[in-house]
Amino acid sequence: MPTRPRPRLNLRTLLLAFALTSAIATLANTFWVMFTTQKAELVENALQTNEAYASRIATGVEEVLRSDLDRLQFVSSSISQAFTDQPTLQKEAHRLLRQDTSFNSVLISNAEGKIIASAPSSLQLDGQMLQRRSPLLRREPMISDAFQSLAGNLVVFVSHPVFSQSGEYLGLVGGSIRLEQKNTIQALMDLNIRNDGAHVYLVDSQRRVLYHPDPKRIGTVLATGPIVDAALKQSHGSMQAPDGNGNEMLAGYASIPSSHWGVISQRPLSNIQARLEATTIKVAKGIAPLGLFGLLVIWWLGLKISVPLSRLAESAKRLDAPESYDRILAVPADYFESWQIRRALLLGANLLQEKIGRLNHQAQSDPLTGLANRRAMEETLELWQETLETFATISMDIDHFKRVNDTYGHGAGDETLRAMARLMRQASRPDDLACRIGGEEFLLLLPNSSISTAAEVAERLRTRIEATDFDTVGHITISLGVALWRKGESISATLEKSDRLLYQAKAQGRNRVVSEKELPATTR
Repeated sequence: MPTRPRPRLNLRTLLLAFALTSAIATLANTFWVMFTTQKAELVENALQTNEAYASRIATGVEEVLRSDLDRLQFVSSSISQAFTDQPTLQKEAHRLLRQDTSFNSVLISNAEGKIIASAPSSLQLDGQMLQRRSPLLRREPMISDAFQSLAGNLVVFVSHPVFSQSGEYLGLVGGSIRLEQKNTIQALMDLNIRNDGAHVYLVDSQRRVLYHPDPKRIGTVLATGPIVDAALKQSHGSMQAPDGNGNEMLAGYASIPSSHWGVISQRPLSNIQARLEATTIKVAKGIAPLGLFGLLVIWWLGLKISVPLSRLAESAKRLDAPESYDRILAVPADYFESWQIRRALLLGANLLQEKIGRLNHQAQSDPLTGLANRRAMEETLELWQETLETFATISMDIDHFKRVNDTYGHGAGDETLRAMARLMRQASRPDDLACRIGGEEFLLLLPNSSISTAAEVAERLRTRIEATDFDTVGHITISLGVALWRKGESISATLEKSDRLLYQAKAQGRNRVVSEKELPATTR
């Protein structure tokens, strides 16, 4: 028989390589699971935190704006009775300006948009016309988007209409919030400065920045983006998305109903990743000493396991030498496996071969039926090709087996295959080899057999299976093809011939045997 090349690897190398690979793979998997799990938790926490920040700030800004509108409403009611009294209007404008730090300037205009009173006087707004006429046209409380004021400042204008007791529209009273200067909204936003790499900013409905930790960004108009769009269209929420510079952000957002502005609290995803990397490095440094100790233990155990087996393997090559018994007896057997192998070697080559044969049988059996598998068949045919003059092959499969699976289920189909295997073993001689080569396909090899003998065996098997009442599925039939191999012929050609004869049996109506010779076909 042909022999395989001598392996270059020995047991010691394999054991150590397997142990080290397993340890490294386990450690790598642990790090990966830790990294991905912690990243997911940190991202989720960051999104929830940013959404909570944005919602809280939006609520605060809404309260400030509502308070400003309430004060303007009060002033509107108080001046409606004296709207033509210039000193009273001027006095009320100055009083409102001094009331708190909400407004940087206050003005009162008539219905045509002409400013008739204002504070502070240094701005000299009296007599000028309002820049924006939308508050005059809508005649309702309004909070504008940012725009350039008459004085050239970037402001937001909060206004309330003034009506007479008879309902006549007289004009409006309003206050401007200068974005570049300290104001109530900016003070509120400054209270929420983050120290975790996150920042908060405020935009109006036109995407103009009203507040930003970087004063240079105030007044800039942001490009269309998923975060800003969501803040202006939805009440609140969170998302992971790129900002205008393409940096991936973890953002929470909330809208301000009264002004249709949006508050955004966001944190760069890179901060999370940097934190994770730092944590991973710390964990790796902490595990390194224990990992090194573990590797040393693995190395020692590998030597402890492999050295006796290596010596036994070396002794097994010289079992016929006179000193082999003493050599094997001198090998230490500190664990059960080495002791058992040493005992097997001491009993002799025959017992060792018998044990190896049993192990090979397990490796070469079909797990469902217990018959020989394709590997065992190929090795047997390789041996027979060298030692036999002739053998017969009987190819067979179950007729309409798909119908069995479809009707009764694969569990019943598997039980049918096992019962088929038992009948094949009962019909086989001790030297015959029964194989399952796939699905419902089986092969029976008969060494030193003639074609007529093989055909008789095939017919007996067909008859027995036809007569058997199988559990669940009842009666089944098989079709068989019988071919003969002679020394010098191709084994693969013989197997193909028996397959062709099998398919010829199926073509002729199934439940029959077709052999290489023209034997009468029996049909049931």
